[in-house]
Amino acid sequence: MNTAYNFLKDYVPLHNAVKTREDGDFLVALNRNNEIYYLNGTAREMWEILDGTVSIEGLCSKILSEYDIDRKSLEYDIVSFIRDLQWKKLIRIKTGGILS
Repeated sequence: MNTAYNFLKDYVPLHNAVKTREDGDFLVALNRNNEIYYLNGTAREMWEILDGTVSIEGLCSKILSEYDIDRKSLEYDIVSFIRDLQWKKLIRIKTGGILS
């Protein structure tokens, strides 16, 4: 059981980047501290799914429907991805009207 995933699964990630643009296979994102980050591959795809209406569980379900990956591994990857984006100040997450 992935306790961190179970805690986060109902949260809805919201983009917090000041600006994004496509650059070939990369998505370039700028945070409010003027730090630039590059998302490629699956990270870019997950970013694009997170449109402010999809919960973390919804993100997991979408990826499971498109890729052959076991759920437990994906849950760990999603938690790492969400925490990384939070650390980089590229997303905020909300549940029940509360932002964190």
